[in-house]
Amino acid sequence: MDMNSQPLVVISDSFHTMPEAVATLDSSGHHVTYVEDLISWIDLSAEHRNALQQAHAVVMGRVLGIESSHFDLAPNLRVIALHTSGSDNVDVDEATRRGVLVTNVKGVNAEQCAEFAMGLMLSVVRQIRTGDRAIRAGLWASRTQTSMDVHGSVVGVIGFGQIAKAFVTRARAFGVRIVVHTRTEDAAIARQYGIEYASLDETLTQSDIVCLFASLSNETRFMIGARELALMKPSAYLINIARGELVDESALVKALRANQIAGAGIDVFNHEPVIRSPLFDLENVVLTPHQAGLTRGGKLAAAVRAAKNALEVLRGNIPPDAINPTAAATKVFH
Repeated sequence: MDMNSQPLVVISDSFHTMPEAVATLDSSGHHVTYVEDLISWIDLSAEHRNALQQAHAVVMGRVLGIESSHFDLAPNLRVIALHTSGSDNVDVDEATRRGVLVTNVKGVNAEQCAEFAMGLMLSVVRQIRTGDRAIRAGLWASRTQTSMDVHGSVVGVIGFGQIAKAFVTRARAFGVRIVVHTRTEDAAIARQYGIEYASLDETLTQSDIVCLFASLSNETRFMIGARELALMKPSAYLINIARGELVDESALVKALRANQIAGAGIDVFNHEPVIRSPLFDLENVVLTPHQAGLTRGGKLAAAVRAAKNALEVLRGNIPPDAINPTAAATKVFH
């Protein structure tokens, strides 16, 4: 097959709205099929199923889950290029076994996510959303007579990747003490960012605000459960813009209902999209629909980088964003 005419499928509800990202693929010489909705591979139309069967590359986001059986629908696949930082929606082991590279765009929207984390933290801790609801109800400041001081507080950071580092850079301007729990402690990094390391339990017990930035893995799934929430101060807040599955949501609801912690700011959930949740009934939470990285610039950068990752693989290269580079050695492509 002519290397400039390999078929490629884009399954995304936003990719086609960004001319720069579309141009990256359309100018490549490959045959591109766009699916402009978030549709599972097994629910695609006959036309799009046929395109997927022929595809050497798929560009998509994190919402759609790719299980082992789904790879049967794309027997010619060489790469799944995700335009998100996470890759836990793809069975990477199966992809590797079948010689399919999986790429992501980790860190591409770190600045955007960090600023959103700051906003979410301030909204719940300083009761900004509570004040908005109160004034609209004609209650003026009856519900917002006091709030916790962010300045001088202890902020716990769990996970210390690019988003967490960008967040810490911003948080330090608020005059806070920052305690970090990470698997990879580095004294030079600690000096650079003005942080101190602690165990998970120490981070939870010391912090006035706990912010989650960890990646999702078998080790971190539900790392914050009933036991961990019980370690937090009754006056403390939990902020999560990382992955919903880091937190046992039912345990969090119980802790919030019992005022075991003061409140939470949640952008990610155990199951998405969320149509109904016990969290909706709670006054001491601010909820947002997984929007931390969804700025114009962030989405564009992610889409273009994912497109370039896909094209690199079709050229026979392994891009730096490949999370399973050994997959390239397990299958011969013609």
